Amino acid sequence: MTHRLPALALFLAAAAALAGCAKPQPPLVKALPPDVVVEYPTARGVTDFEDFTGHTEAYRVVEVRPQVTGLLEKVYFKDGDFVNAGDRLFDIDDDYLQAQRDGAEAARNLARAKRDLAKTLLATAEKARTGSALGADEYAKARAEYEATIAAEKVAEFDLKKAETTLGYTKIAAPYTGRLGRRMVDPGAVVKENDTALTRLVVVDPIYVSFDIDERTLLRVRRLIAGGKVTSARDARLDVQVGLADEDGFSFAAPLTFADNQLDPNTGTLRLRAEMPNPSLQHHALPAVVGAAAASEADLRGLKLLSPGMFVRVRLPVGREHPGLLIPEEAIGSDQGQRFVYVLNDKDEAVYRRVRLGPQEGRLRVIEPADKEGEGVKPTDRVVVSGLQRVRPGSKVNPRGGGQPAAGSGQTGPKPPAATGK
Repeated sequence: MTHRLPALALFLAAAAALAGCAKPQPPLVKALPPDVVVEYPTARGVTDFEDFTGHTEAYRVVEVRPQVTGLLEKVYFKDGDFVNAGDRLFDIDDDYLQAQRDGAEAARNLARAKRDLAKTLLATAEKARTGSALGADEYAKARAEYEATIAAEKVAEFDLKKAETTLGYTKIAAPYTGRLGRRMVDPGAVVKENDTALTRLVVVDPIYVSFDIDERTLLRVRRLIAGGKVTSARDARLDVQVGLADEDGFSFAAPLTFADNQLDPNTGTLRLRAEMPNPSLQHHALPAVVGAAAASEADLRGLKLLSPGMFVRVRLPVGREHPGLLIPEEAIGSDQGQRFVYVLNDKDEAVYRRVRLGPQEGRLRVIEPADKEGEGVKPTDRVVVSGLQRVRPGSKVNPRGGGQPAAGSGQTGPKPPAATGK
C-alpha cells in the first residue's frame, strides 16, 4: 500500500493549486427600496349613514273594472301603452242603457209639462180666489197639485241623471296618466259590474322607494334627534341617496315622505318610503325598447328608467356633516380583522397605523382621524396606496406621486422625492 501514498499526495497538491487559481465570489448587491405610490388624505365634510336594500313601488296602482254589467264592445289601447288621464280604454255595449236614458229623459219632459200646466192652473185659481169666485178648498187643491208636480219633476230629474251616469259607465277612461298592463278581457266577453278586472294602470312618475330599517338604526336616529344632532324628517326635508343595481354609486336623491307607525313584529324593522321623479330615457335608447317606428309622442313621454319592483340601494344619513378624511380603498390592508395603512415618515420609512373605517364614497373610504396615541391618519400623512404587498414596517421605500396635503390642514407636509423610474 506504500506505493499509493505518493499518488495521493500528488492529487492533493494539484487540487490545492487549482483552488488557489479560482476567482473570488463577487460581493452581494444591496436591494433597492421598492417603488410605492403615495397620496395625501382628502379632507372634506362627511356624513355618517347606513345602507339598506329597498325596492321601487308605483305611485298609484289602479285595477280597472267596469261599473256596469254588459258586453265588452271595444278596446282602444295596446298592451303596455302609456296613456293620459281621460284617454278612452274600453267601450261596453250601451243599447239598453241608452234606451233607459232616453226613457228617463221623456219622463222628465212629461214631468216638466205637468208642472207647467199645474202652475198655470194655480195662477188661474189665485185670480179666481181674489174675486171670491173660487173657494178655499179648490184653491188649496190647485196648490197641492202644483207642488206635487214639482216633486215629480225632481224625481224625474234624478232618474235622468242616474240613467246618464250609468250610461257614461259604458265608456271607460284612464283615471290617471300612467302605463297600462295587458288587457285581461277581449271584446265579445260579458263583463260584470265591479267584478271583472279589465287591465291594470300604474302611475310611475313620481315613483316610491321603500326600504326597511332595523331597530338598532331606528334607536340610534331617534337618540340623535333627541340630542339635537339630527333634525326629524317631520320638521325638515331629509333626503336619502338611491343607487341602482347596475351602478356602484348613488345617482339619485329622494326626500323621505313616510314612516310606518309600528315595527313589523316578524322582522323587527320599520318601513320607510321616499318619493322621487322617475327619469325619462334618452331618445337614443328608444328603438331598443319600443321600436323607433312605433314610438308615439305618448311613448316618448312615458318611457321611464325605473319600473315598480326594482331593487335599489338606499343610503340613509344618520347625522350632520362633520370634517372627515378619506383615503383610497386600496390603501387599506387587513391583518386578522384589524384594518391598517402604511404611512411614510421623513426618512421614507413605512410606519404601520391601525385605522377605523367609516362609510365608502366611490373609491374613497372615510377613516377616523389620528388619536392621541398616534393611531389613525393625519391630513399631512403620506399614505401608501399602491405596492402595499412590498412594504414592511420600518422598511425604506421609494415613494412616487403624493402632491400636497389637503387645503386647510395648516401644514405643507414632507414633499415626496421625484420619481426616478428605471
